[in-house]
Amino acid sequence: MLRARPLARTLGTRRFHVVFAASSIPHPEKVAKGGEDAFFCDDATGAFGVADGVGGSASASVDPGKFSRRLLRYCEPVLDGTPDRLSLALAAAGKGFKAEPLGGSSTLLIGQLEPAAGGPLSGEEAERGTLRLLNIGDCGAMLLRPSVRRFRQGTFTWPRLVLRSTDQTHYFNCPYQLSAEDAFEQAEDHDEICADARPGDLLVVATDGVLDNLFDGRVQIEVAQHLAEALSDDSATARKGVEAIAKAIGQAAAETGLRQDEEGLATPFAAAAAEEGYKFAGGKLDDVAVLVGVVRRGSAQAPRRLGNLG
Repeated sequence: MLRARPLARTLGTRRFHVVFAASSIPHPEKVAKGGEDAFFCDDATGAFGVADGVGGSASASVDPGKFSRRLLRYCEPVLDGTPDRLSLALAAAGKGFKAEPLGGSSTLLIGQLEPAAGGPLSGEEAERGTLRLLNIGDCGAMLLRPSVRRFRQGTFTWPRLVLRSTDQTHYFNCPYQLSAEDAFEQAEDHDEICADARPGDLLVVATDGVLDNLFDGRVQIEVAQHLAEALSDDSATARKGVEAIAKAIGQAAAETGLRQDEEGLATPFAAAAAEEGYKFAGGKLDDVAVLVGVVRRGSAQAPRRLGNLG
């Protein structure tokens, strides 16, 4: 269940903020415990994170969902929107699990929108912030920039792909992951990525329950359906737009996941399996978690923090 929490901190006046929305749909067999995907996002700081508890670590005494939620609970307080916080958040999680070990393992993607490096800026540079990501495993992030594109049907504003993170896997369907048992050994192998972000840019962050079922082009189509609303000058309308996008992406992924073993249904997971010499047809049933944010000028109005961390 999505839950808004009282705002605990602010950063004063900011050049940019992000209006976030989220969608979380547990695997049908994991609804009672809320699934194994964890997430949070914070309009005021521009910070966000998703973590996917690895089902292979589950046992009678281990719940991967508890691990992924605690992982983000350790990271979230450190991500306050100021620069150079991602590695500190990861270190805080490692320290937390060392003090209070917990069985399970999880992939992780955290990030935040930061002020542009180099101090006060003017002119064109003042229109930029820095989107910074840290990734371990097979969650993913896309930065989309509205651009004019001509199609056969006419000319439209289209969410052009500017940045796309890449999976980290040991071998097919075995992502890098963090666990207290190996003292966060994989943490040293994280990818840290940054890109310029501008007002109007849209961020999509998701677990593999989305990315295994929807090609990037399908995600762009879902964004495009509500793009005008998300880019509205009115903050309430913009929030409705990103909420509609998050809901559409989450539902599309969950519905595709239910189409297991459907011959002829093309999915990213089936395509990846074929490349590795495996036979897999149709959707991949899994937990689904997706965050969508639109970058806007100025400080957040009525900012929200969303999450399922408990």
